[in-house]
Amino acid sequence: MILPSKERLLRGRAAVIACPREECRICLSACGFTAIRIESGRPYSDPDKCVGCGGCAAICPEGAIRLLRLTNGGAEITFPYEGELPELGDTVTVAPAAGGGPVPARVVWAAPKRPNAAFALVRAVIPETDDPASAEAQRFFQEGEH
Repeated sequence: MILPSKERLLRGRAAVIACPREECRICLSACGFTAIRIESGRPYSDPDKCVGCGGCAAICPEGAIRLLRLTNGGAEITFPYEGELPELGDTVTVAPAAGGGPVPARVVWAAPKRPNAAFALVRAVIPETDDPASAEAQRFFQEGEH
């Protein structure tokens, strides 16, 4: 998995793919911006082409795609969701794709599962705080392979 640079995440959402499947290509066909390509048999999202629309995240049968964005006051993650959608303002537990412990996040957007999609999508904000769990999430969004 390759994380976009901090500068790219400050500009807007970008997909991060942690797909365990080889040669699946479902997300590749879902991207209308040619931002996803196959490298070493696995999908990779080019952060310079990705517009953060979420089409790939909704259709991935593994739920292996997250959209990330850094904000001035924290971080935002859009992730696949199964079950009854949370309400705006609810707190959900988010496990970042790159690992690390789950962290609490506040729901700011939720979209039901579309036809032909594998999942609904939920967007939540992880505020910047002194809480160690949130600090861990901040490091996740700011570090990694670039």
